[in-house]
Amino acid sequence: MEFHVFQCKADKDFFVVTDEAHLEALNDPNVSPTPDDELEKVGVFGEMGKDRAAFDEEFAKRSIESQGYYRFHSKSLDPLGEVPLGMP
Repeated sequence: MEFHVFQCKADKDFFVVTDEAHLEALNDPNVSPTPDDELEKVGVFGEMGKDRAAFDEEFAKRSIESQGYYRFHSKSLDPLGEVPLGMP
């Protein structure tokens, strides 16, 4: 699988990942956690397995299969984009 990675313009800590077959899912207005936000393409990346530091590939694949995309917050790596209670 090749992952198409996008970064939110308003909150640069949020990323959205999909694959070629699900690119149309990015047209969903709720894909970004910030209303009316736009996505900038970061690039297309092949699988790296456990060496990938930014996100869990297996979790991303399941999310892409079920909803068309996977999004995460880069600082917390939280797939829902919520800051953990222990972080300021």
